[in-house]
Amino acid sequence: MGRLTTPETSGGGGRPARPAAGLRVLIIEPDPSTAHLLQDNLEQLGIDVCGIASDEAEALSLACDTRPDLTLIDSGLAGHWGDGIETARRLHACRGIRSVFLAPYADPQALTRITASYPLGVVHRPYSAAQLKAALDLAAGRLRSSSAFMRKV
Repeated sequence: MGRLTTPETSGGGGRPARPAAGLRVLIIEPDPSTAHLLQDNLEQLGIDVCGIASDEAEALSLACDTRPDLTLIDSGLAGHWGDGIETARRLHACRGIRSVFLAPYADPQALTRITASYPLGVVHRPYSAAQLKAALDLAAGRLRSSSAFMRKV
């Protein structure tokens, strides 16, 4: 069964219709129902979900095994290292993996810490599928731009 082609998904004008399509994403989310909903949303966008981790130890193991392009991580993930922000910071420091955060809208302290962790994006809860898509499209563009820049250096 093929996908429906619409003006939004046809990629007319020489531009990719879904810039995030083809990304490999590791979801780091402690709630299984939320994680599977995110997986469904990402797969509908053509994104390869290479794993789902519910805690920091599983996240590190899956990140080493699957080598994702980025993580989609709950900023409030509880664990030995502290929270999802610290987990993302460590994944970036030791594996070079950057993150898009799922974060509460009204938490200025968390947003300050997220900003200091070099995020590819932030999606505020509650979020819509359109907001998730926009954040991942932006993240894909940033990843591709930094990859192109590194090849020139």
